[in-house]
Amino acid sequence: MNKSFSLLEVVLIFTVTVSFLMMAISFDGPLYLAMIPGIVLLCGFGIKHGYTMNQFVHSSWKGVKRNKDVAWLLFFIGVLLPTWYFSGTIHDLNELFLSFISPSYFFTFAFLIVAMMSMVVGSSIASLSIVGVPLMAAADQIGLPVPVVAGALVSGGFVGDRSSPISSSFQLLRMSVEIDTKSHFRSIAPTLAWGVILSILIFLAMDFVIAKEQLTLNEVTPFSQLNYGSIGVSLLPPFTLLLMILFGQEMKFSFSLGIGTAIVILFVRGVAPMEWLEGLYFGVDALSGVRDMLPFVLFILVVGAYCQIMEDTKIIQPYIEKIFTDNRSLQKNTAQSIAVAAGASLISPNQSFPIILTGRTLMPYWEKNFSKAHLSRILADSTVVFAGLVPWSLLAILCSTIVGVPVLSYAPFAVFLLLMPVITFIYSGIVSKKNASGLKHVLQQ
Repeated sequence: MNKSFSLLEVVLIFTVTVSFLMMAISFDGPLYLAMIPGIVLLCGFGIKHGYTMNQFVHSSWKGVKRNKDVAWLLFFIGVLLPTWYFSGTIHDLNELFLSFISPSYFFTFAFLIVAMMSMVVGSSIASLSIVGVPLMAAADQIGLPVPVVAGALVSGGFVGDRSSPISSSFQLLRMSVEIDTKSHFRSIAPTLAWGVILSILIFLAMDFVIAKEQLTLNEVTPFSQLNYGSIGVSLLPPFTLLLMILFGQEMKFSFSLGIGTAIVILFVRGVAPMEWLEGLYFGVDALSGVRDMLPFVLFILVVGAYCQIMEDTKIIQPYIEKIFTDNRSLQKNTAQSIAVAAGASLISPNQSFPIILTGRTLMPYWEKNFSKAHLSRILADSTVVFAGLVPWSLLAILCSTIVGVPVLSYAPFAVFLLLMPVITFIYSGIVSKKNASGLKHVLQQ
C-alpha cells in the first residue's frame, strides 16, 4: 500500500489544523482542543495509507514524552514570575532599569532596558508589561513617535524571548531539535551579539535624527537615589537561577532554587502566604500564574503528539527533499530553512506550533547533512522572531495590545526582529567560507 501522502492531503491537513487554531484564538477558545480536528484528519488519511491506530498511539506518546520537560518548565515559569513579583524582584528590577533611561538616547535605552528585562524574565510579554508600559508613557511625555518606540520595545522583548535560557520558546526550540541548553545558547550567541550591536547602532542613529520636544522625565527615580540594599536582595533569585543554569545544573533544580530563594525573601519581607498563593495560581498584574500556564502546557503536549505523528508518517519529508536539493551549501540551506520558517509562521496563529513543526520537520535533514546546532540558530533567528511580525499571530497581537500600537505600525521599526534572519544568513556564509578555507588548508598540507 502507498504510504506517501498526496499534496492535496497535506494541504487539507494543514488547512484544517490552522483554521481551527485561528478560530480558537478569535473566540478565546482552548488551543489544545483546536488541535483535535487536525489530528483526526491526519490519522484518518494515515489509516487510508496503511498506518494503524497502535502506531498513532505510540507516536503520540513519544511526542508527549519528548515535550514533557518543556511542559514542566512552563509550569515552573507560572510559579516563578508571581513569586518574583511578591519578593520584590520585579519591582526593583523595573526601578533599576528605568533609572538608566536617557531622553537624549531614548530609543537605544528603551531597547536595551527591555532586552535586559526579557533576558531575566524570559518573556517578551512579561518584559513589555513590566517596563514597556512605563517606557511608552515616558515616550508620550517627551513627544516621541510611538511606532518607533514600540518597535524598540518589541525588539528588546524578543532578545530574551529568543535567547534567555528560561524562555519557553528557547527551551521548546532546543528540545525540538534535540540539543542541550548550553549547546543551544552557544549556537545562538554569535548572531545574538551581532543582532544586539546592529540594533543599538540603528536606534542610536534614530536618536540623533528624530528630535525630542523636551528632555526631562518625571516619575523616574535617578540611579543615585535607588535603595541598593533592597535591589541587591531582590537580585538574588534571578542571579541564583542563571548561575545554576551556567553551571549546567538540571533545569528543574535551577528553577526550584530560583523560586525557593524568592519565597524566603517574600516571607522575610512580610508577604502573607495566602496572598502569595492566590497570585501564584491566578497570576498578578500582567504576569501569568499557574492557571494561565495549564492550557498552554496541554497545547504543547498535544502539538508534540501531532508533530510526532507527522514525523513518523513522513508526511512532509518527500516535499522537504524536493526543496532541499543541495546538501553542501550551508548558506543556501539556511535561506531555504528561513523560507520554510516564514511559511510556517504565516499560516500559524501562535509561536509554539511553527517552532515545533519546523524543528521536528527539518531536524533529520540538518542532522544528516550539517548539524542540529546550525538548525537551532537558524530557527531561533527566524521562526521565533517571525511571531512578533505576523499581524494575526497571538504573540504579535499581545505585544501590540501592551504597547498600544498596531503590529503593522511598529513592525518597520522592530529592528532586531527584521535583522536576525539576515544576520543568520550572512553568518552561515561566513561559516561556510571558514570551513572551506580550513579544508583547503588541510588538503594542501
